[in-house]
Amino acid sequence: MTKLNWRKFPDEVPEKEDGIAQKLCIVRIKFLNNCGELCESTTFDWYDEHAEFDEWLDDYVGKWSVHDNDEITHWIYADELPLPKE
Repeated sequence: MTKLNWRKFPDEVPEKEDGIAQKLCIVRIKFLNNCGELCESTTFDWYDEHAEFDEWLDDYVGKWSVHDNDEITHWIYADELPLPKE
């Protein structure tokens, strides 16, 4: 079985490609559900998706597009996942 290279957030953050383009990431999140219980899940997100607009949208710099920074615990690039064999 392939070992995945999970990175701890915020110790490591995804790098920009070509200065702006972001790669899709698979993220581990922790969050409180509607009953106030702590839950964990695996989902997807992009980091600094709008980084090309740094001059106008400083709020996007250093943030995940879908989740709050404090929800993300770990991440990997989606293209690092092994694909199924045919």
